[in-house]
Amino acid sequence: MSLTKNLLAAGAVLAAGAVLLVCTKAPPAKPPLLVLDGLEIRHEDLAPYVAFLDSFLPEGGPRTKIMRVLEEHVIPLRLAQRTFAKERAAMLESALALRSVASNVEELASQSSLMKNQRRANLNRTHALMPVAMFVFDPLAIGAVSDPIELPHGWFVVGAYELKESPGQLLDDYVDALQVGFVTHTSGDWNDWYEAQKAVLADKATFIDPDYATAIPPWIRPPKTQSKS
Repeated sequence: MSLTKNLLAAGAVLAAGAVLLVCTKAPPAKPPLLVLDGLEIRHEDLAPYVAFLDSFLPEGGPRTKIMRVLEEHVIPLRLAQRTFAKERAAMLESALALRSVASNVEELASQSSLMKNQRRANLNRTHALMPVAMFVFDPLAIGAVSDPIELPHGWFVVGAYELKESPGQLLDDYVDALQVGFVTHTSGDWNDWYEAQKAVLADKATFIDPDYATAIPPWIRPPKTQSKS
């Protein structure tokens, strides 16, 4: 009788374990948002940037924000990382060297005073490059210096002097900021290169999340046959 009870108890434990495994099985992975010329872009790649846009443009539609993040930052960044890896690595090394000797915005100004791509200006949330705006509009960043911020055309080291908040809309806020660029292209050359890439890649999407088809920049044509790889 004792043996029977032990066997029944063991069977119950195994059954419970099987139920637990079924209940804790990971949900299926969410499909990527876009696969373009072999570059897989996932929803989570865009999440921090969309959240930043939500913080001051709450009335905007989510798909409009996704399209903006794709067009202005994520797609060009991924293309640049693939095409200009060597050049970007050299620029990062220089940016890190500057950051290592600048622990606050005044030191950043002093250490970069003779550098070509140094610029101090008032920036609002929509006119600054998105990753730069995300740093300088953090109230905790005032007086501080960023680590190198990765951008499509290189890296920026940024410092914030002062945040001027408007009593009206957040869009009217601005930051007195210092930007030091370590870039692989001038703005004009970068824009020319990216526009040429759009023409080359327009028909090279192999997968678009059907639930977000209207969030994809219109220059990307939908694939005739969907494939995740």
